[in-house]
Amino acid sequence: MGTFILAGFIIGLTSNFHCIGMCGPIAMAIPVNRKNNLTILSGALQYNFGRIITYSLLGALVGIIGLSIQTFGILQWLSIIAGIGLIIFAWKKYLYRIIPFKIPTFGFQTQLNKGLGKIIRSHSPFKLLLLGILNGLLPCGMVFVALSNAILTGDILSSSIAMLAFGVGTLPAMMAVVFMMNKISPVARKRMNKAVPYLLTVVGLLIILRGMNLGIPFISPTVKMVEKKIETVDGEKEVESSVQMDCCHQK
Repeated sequence: MGTFILAGFIIGLTSNFHCIGMCGPIAMAIPVNRKNNLTILSGALQYNFGRIITYSLLGALVGIIGLSIQTFGILQWLSIIAGIGLIIFAWKKYLYRIIPFKIPTFGFQTQLNKGLGKIIRSHSPFKLLLLGILNGLLPCGMVFVALSNAILTGDILSSSIAMLAFGVGTLPAMMAVVFMMNKISPVARKRMNKAVPYLLTVVGLLIILRGMNLGIPFISPTVKMVEKKIETVDGEKEVESSVQMDCCHQK
């Protein structure tokens, strides 16, 4: 489980440059009380706590799917597919020039934007928290990548924690932009965005290696089927099968 949680956190950290370039303007638009740094910090924490709540719930949701498909070997293929998907996402802007494509939204984002507008105009004391919760549902390639990692954990709790780790990984950028967005020049944001594909490619390759079962400690640990006999209440013996990841290769 720790491998997937660490991967979620790394994906979140890698997302920071992406967040500054793409989500920074949204973070700057939230109605934070800018009376002093303490009120700004409080508002930013409420907003980001809401985002992390949504990510954790989404993780629990895909964890249910993971429970239904967890059979020996499938997790390895899912890891490879997720890594390839991450690399494709990293270079999608350049791939689009070769093969134009568009992801359908089915009107979901329009309805979500209306909901965000209503909350911004409201006077609820939980306004910032609710904004964060809804913002966590906005279509984002990095969130999809994090979810593809979370589903590999195979259970609800681990998947939820992996997404929580992703949310924590995005905090540095999302907290910083609330304080410093006006100080980050368009040129600096452009340079950060240029670095994103390379960082995501490295993470994607690591996820692919993790699914290849190469026996490399921590990077590509051995995944094997373990069978053990257990005695039931009736005194009968049954064979219990489980998938074991030998991260440190201890014999």
